[in-house]
Amino acid sequence: MAQVIVVSPEYELETDYLTEFQRTRKIRQNLFYLMDGAESFYTYRGEDFKALKWQDEYAFFAQQPFWQPDRTLAFVSLGCGNAGAEKMLLRQAHAEGYPFAYFGVDSSRTMLRLADRTLADETFTRMFLLADFSTAMLRQTLEELLGIFDARLYVMLGGTFGNFEQPVIAGILQTLLTPGDYLYLDIVPLYGEPERDQALRARLLQLPQNMPLFFTHLLERLCIAPEAGELYGVETPDPDLEAWRYAYFFRAHDAFTFTCFLGDVALKSGESLELLTVRAYEPEALKTFMATYDFEFVTEYIPDVGRLAHLWQRFLFRKVEIGNGK
Repeated sequence: MAQVIVVSPEYELETDYLTEFQRTRKIRQNLFYLMDGAESFYTYRGEDFKALKWQDEYAFFAQQPFWQPDRTLAFVSLGCGNAGAEKMLLRQAHAEGYPFAYFGVDSSRTMLRLADRTLADETFTRMFLLADFSTAMLRQTLEELLGIFDARLYVMLGGTFGNFEQPVIAGILQTLLTPGDYLYLDIVPLYGEPERDQALRARLLQLPQNMPLFFTHLLERLCIAPEAGELYGVETPDPDLEAWRYAYFFRAHDAFTFTCFLGDVALKSGESLELLTVRAYEPEALKTFMATYDFEFVTEYIPDVGRLAHLWQRFLFRKVEIGNGK
């Protein structure tokens, strides 16, 4: 395996995430991956990632100022997962002589193992960091590792940005990146057409029914029998920007207690656990929101999604001096 730097020990991550879950009854997506849910995630998302045409994205990257043959680039993937989304892009860049190093950051060692397996045949420099990217320790580690590079690109692919509460993740990124760094975000955009947006809304609300194996596996990881309750989705307005926020819950039929790592958790009849949150964005509102966190919009890339059920859109931002957000 490529070098792994343990910034946040696994026992600390598990303790923090699981304690929070027991207190709030809301599960972080990170927690699912810590519980070996990584393989399950890619049983339903892997084909989506493969459907996007990496050649088009490579052509987009080749036009950007950080992607130059005479400048060394740090490619930092936050929540890197199995690294499948960026593999072919990086392979082509390396083949054409662009000098870069890959840094995969994830809070799941299982995900890092998958990433190492995905990139096993590649010959470019790579390193993995086991870390929660909200910590000051990660910022310090990255400062030490990335200081030798001419440019730094941070990417969040696979819709990771939309899983967090938006001021929280934007604030983390504002602190993590330094002026001049680039940020590449992957989101699900709204169509801006009433009929197609309504169809997207219906698909997102029905996610538990459309992906039953994913949610069943998640409940089993929590030691909850799926038949002990029901899954449902709720659409709520996002108070921070013009986005559709969808939260997915498990509601108990009857009162029961289940064992969850650190101890027993008692659910009352009708009580719900929040399992997952996703968002669909109004693009212009997202640009305005990110500007308040000192990220200026540079350009965008809209992949050809082929037969996928919805659009993907990717925004490139540049970090500016603190307080210069518009």
